[in-house]
Amino acid sequence: MNFKTLSTVCRRRILKPLSAVLLGLAALWCTGAVHYTIWAGIGPVIFLLLAAALLTLGFRNRNYWYGLTGLELAVIVWFAALTPERQFRDTKWQRPWGRMPQTAFNGTLAAVRDIRDFKYRTPEDYDIHYIDGTYDIDQVRTVDVAVSHWDGMEKIAHTMLSFGFADGRYLALSMETRLPEGKEQGFLPGFYKQYEIIMVLATEEDLFKLRTDYRGEELYLYRTNATPEQARQMFRLLLEGADRLYRKPAYYNSITQNCTTSLAPLLRLINPSFEGDIRLLLNGESDQLLYELGYLKHRDGESFPELKKRRYVNQYLGAPVSDYSAAIRQNL
Repeated sequence: MNFKTLSTVCRRRILKPLSAVLLGLAALWCTGAVHYTIWAGIGPVIFLLLAAALLTLGFRNRNYWYGLTGLELAVIVWFAALTPERQFRDTKWQRPWGRMPQTAFNGTLAAVRDIRDFKYRTPEDYDIHYIDGTYDIDQVRTVDVAVSHWDGMEKIAHTMLSFGFADGRYLALSMETRLPEGKEQGFLPGFYKQYEIIMVLATEEDLFKLRTDYRGEELYLYRTNATPEQARQMFRLLLEGADRLYRKPAYYNSITQNCTTSLAPLLRLINPSFEGDIRLLLNGESDQLLYELGYLKHRDGESFPELKKRRYVNQYLGAPVSDYSAAIRQNL
């Protein structure tokens, strides 16, 4: 077999099928982009039928594939050009995410505006209340991580942080999907720039108590092994990030920019060699991952199941408590 014949066989049996597969996958992604960002009605049907026709005709004449490539590139360019500032300029947000926190620094002092402190009667019935606070970064002592499961799901959870100060105060943090009014969160729309990501700074009575006392979620709270210096670095970085999101909004993404993966870079402050772990995507197991990496404080010889049982917050909240933050740290 000469080189020309070999080249022809390779093109027909390998490159052509591979090109068809790649164009087909791109067409499926573009169909979603058309549905969510261009024309949600009949638009994706038209696009998919046209893409299928061009893909089929391309087996006879590859010029059709050039046409399909151009069509897909047009959708990709449109999608890439979308920005939160334009897309959500006149959006009315659902009440829990109506305000974004702002931070101003003066040396080691951080003045934080719009700390959420809602007063709940039920998950849907609450008083909207925001407070302002000034925090001395030099007084940060601890970082706790909270993992909250809902509806009995073990593999999926919501991850939050809480910073403890020398004066006994705590400031909690939660990366969340900022939902426009009338929209529900969905995994697939989260790939197509349908939501902003918001950093909620709040009291523990807001973020944690909402989940333990009103939503009936299962909350686990762990003390990390972060040193006070590492805790201070994390706190400053997160406050800077919150203010950056206020000034320049960013999109939520179901995989790359969610409640857990958006916080993963902080792990490198404790362990610079950390390069990520697939289990961060199954964030219901994020606490076990942190334990295995040595990030969670535990007793000598204590296994992860034993630690998790001890740090199940709901068991300490059978009756009303006057100091919620102290109550959830019993037996810490």
